[in-house]
Amino acid sequence: MTSGKRIYNFVLIEESVQFALLVGAIPVMENILKKFKRNGEKTLNIKNIIADDKTASIGISFDVPNEKEIIAIGSPDRLKAFFTLGIESPEIEVRTRKLGSLVDDMNELAQSEENGKMQTLAECANGLCGIISEGQGNKSAEEYINALAKLYDSSSKGNMLLNFMIFFILTNYQYNHKTLSSEWHVFMSSMKKSAARFAEQFNTCVSDMLLPFRNLPKVPESNVRYWNIPEQINASPTDLTVHIYYTHLNGTWKTAYVADDSFLAVLRIYVDMLKQANRIVSNCTICGKLIIKDKTNNSDFCSQECRNVHKREWTKENRIKNAESDVQCLYTQFYNNTNNQKRKLKRSPEALEQYNVLFNELKEKALTMKRGLSDDSPVSEVRAFSTQLIEWEQDLRDLAEQLHEDMNKS
Repeated sequence: MTSGKRIYNFVLIEESVQFALLVGAIPVMENILKKFKRNGEKTLNIKNIIADDKTASIGISFDVPNEKEIIAIGSPDRLKAFFTLGIESPEIEVRTRKLGSLVDDMNELAQSEENGKMQTLAECANGLCGIISEGQGNKSAEEYINALAKLYDSSSKGNMLLNFMIFFILTNYQYNHKTLSSEWHVFMSSMKKSAARFAEQFNTCVSDMLLPFRNLPKVPESNVRYWNIPEQINASPTDLTVHIYYTHLNGTWKTAYVADDSFLAVLRIYVDMLKQANRIVSNCTICGKLIIKDKTNNSDFCSQECRNVHKREWTKENRIKNAESDVQCLYTQFYNNTNNQKRKLKRSPEALEQYNVLFNELKEKALTMKRGLSDDSPVSEVRAFSTQLIEWEQDLRDLAEQLHEDMNKS
């Protein structure tokens, strides 16, 4: 599958489905999810990760008709087993949420500098890197592991992207630390070289994972960060891998997408799937926050507050523009002079009504001409506008004088 110049590797998994059909273990995703809910949405023990390898995966499946998304994190094998065979495991984290919740997770992470979550994440990663580099035991890492475990939110409202990054960091740490500890070294110098190599490997992986969050742009004249999805995707590596898993459910095939060591590949799939469901991920024009547009909500703003800010700014800009515009001054003078003629006709509703017919007609013509002009328009056009307004003003003065005389005669 290609998108522009970017190529994503898609791994189609069919063997597991065929095996499941042969043994009669047809996976039924709804029943699986019911079990998870019945057991309180099983969560993994983040302090006790079994890191058979250093790969951490994040997967997502969509139920667009019911406005749901299923997101899961865990090792590649565990997620494959879950999405294809329905095998539950205490080593994966699964959430069934409202469609679009991933966008809410991204918005929360963009603002994480305010609550220090990303800073804590980075500090713990640096600390764990130091543990590996110095060849220290796991006892020395407890401070950082506990801090990450405290940051990990296994509740139904937990940020699954933040949880995935924590899981990724701890998986990489446990794998590198365990592999280093299993090596046997005769000399201290060789042990230090190995420790440095594993520490560098860990640091590179974590830095690549956190890079998209560190490079978020800021709203002009503020410290507010936001996601620019096209920019984020285009800046990502071109060899991201997405595994596609199929599962059979009530006579229909369901599809899940799983990415290894990166959520950007899943993000690309996520945006494309929402687009197919007539939902567009965009940015609020005021604060940059991600929003989802659909047929029922096509607003460019994330909230009434931002909508009000836009309205105030638009009004202010137009007031300044109009106050400084020579064209606006010409129209305002015409309007005030001709509107004041009505004072002569207040005693006669019939005369006032007759005057308003021509007044309203010429006012609309004046507005139409004004909309096609600006201070940058050729002088000849502005002068022609001024001449026309003077003529119309004289016509209205003459009409007002005539109607006033008729009133006095009667």
